[in-house]
Amino acid sequence: MKYIPREAEREICRWLDEREIIAIRGPRQAGKTTLLMKLRERLLSRGVEEKNIHYINFEDDVVRIKFEEDCREFVKFHLESGKNYFLFDEVQYVKDVGKKLKLVFDAFAGIKIIITGSSSFDLTNLGKYLVGRVVFFDLYPFSFGEFLRSKGEKYRNLYKEIRIDIEKPGKPKQTVFLDELNRLLHEYLTFGSYPRIVMENDRKKKAELLRNLFITYIEKDIASVYGMKYREKVTKLLKALVSVMGNPLKYETLSELSGLKYHEVKEILSLLQDSFVISVVRPFHRNLITELRKNPKVYFVDYGFANYLKENLENPEFEKLYENFVHNEISRRGYNLRYWRTAMKTEVDFVIEKGKKVIPIEVKTSPKITRAFRSFVNHYRPESGFIANLSATEKQKVDGADVFFVPFVCL
Repeated sequence: MKYIPREAEREICRWLDEREIIAIRGPRQAGKTTLLMKLRERLLSRGVEEKNIHYINFEDDVVRIKFEEDCREFVKFHLESGKNYFLFDEVQYVKDVGKKLKLVFDAFAGIKIIITGSSSFDLTNLGKYLVGRVVFFDLYPFSFGEFLRSKGEKYRNLYKEIRIDIEKPGKPKQTVFLDELNRLLHEYLTFGSYPRIVMENDRKKKAELLRNLFITYIEKDIASVYGMKYREKVTKLLKALVSVMGNPLKYETLSELSGLKYHEVKEILSLLQDSFVISVVRPFHRNLITELRKNPKVYFVDYGFANYLKENLENPEFEKLYENFVHNEISRRGYNLRYWRTAMKTEVDFVIEKGKKVIPIEVKTSPKITRAFRSFVNHYRPESGFIANLSATEKQKVDGADVFFVPFVCL
């Protein structure tokens, strides 16, 4: 399978010569191990000897137990003359991994440590032990840009030309290849963004890979925390979440549909977020009287995973997936997304908060200025806003704000 360069790779490589531990977080099968091997190749190309690069996979229980019993002896045993690089894969399996990595970091000044893990919680937990000693990078399944690169560099190059700058939009760029990009977008939204599934051409095999991905997640991440007795309930919870994707959550309803207790629903939602299955978007509010202050929305990290849960791989509900797509593409560019909803149910899909600056974003198959969008503009006076849609590319002035109509594939 050919390697598709990852967008996070360049930034990660900037830290290869620094003392800090590089921590790469992301869901299972997002490509963390592949990226680790690519970093190994890069080190070799820079003249690092193979004997000085140590790849350690902590899914191997024999290896993990040795490291847990005496992490310093473990590292010392592998040391060779010169600078040593330790590539620790799947560190979430190591008990008290934060403490152990701190011991290793402080004991061996001449080594470089790069770690991966599939649980955000486990790796974020490192922070309290490794303050000032670690830099974090999130590796998600393929972004739309990475997906297009897998289809050919010409698509990736076109995407780079027409992609909008959220903060400095300028004049939206049009393309005669919009229909072709939308066709690829629909493929992306149907089977999702996991690298192995993207690279598979057979639709039946794609569906089977999605099924295996789901089973692996339930058995390894859920069962490891709650036991297999929760498997059915968590599956029901996930099915309930995909049915309300993009709508404010009602915990009581989720409890009824899943058979989980109210506090278990909240606890498992946190785990689903920490293990990169869902993303949570909270309400935007500055008027505490008229605007809602709770009831977050949920979106799925992977579209294929959502479609598998809904059992509609053959006929996806693209209108809901477009909103999920806009959320994923924009939030992964580092923007803090909220949604706006008043007690009168006036709603704007997303609001970017950038300091005191706010940018509203509506997601519509057919481009139009809604009453809710205009209401937000009148109330908060943003400089600009966006109507993400399927085909329109234009700029309008709406009550003093520059509103850009932008196709989904340009985000």
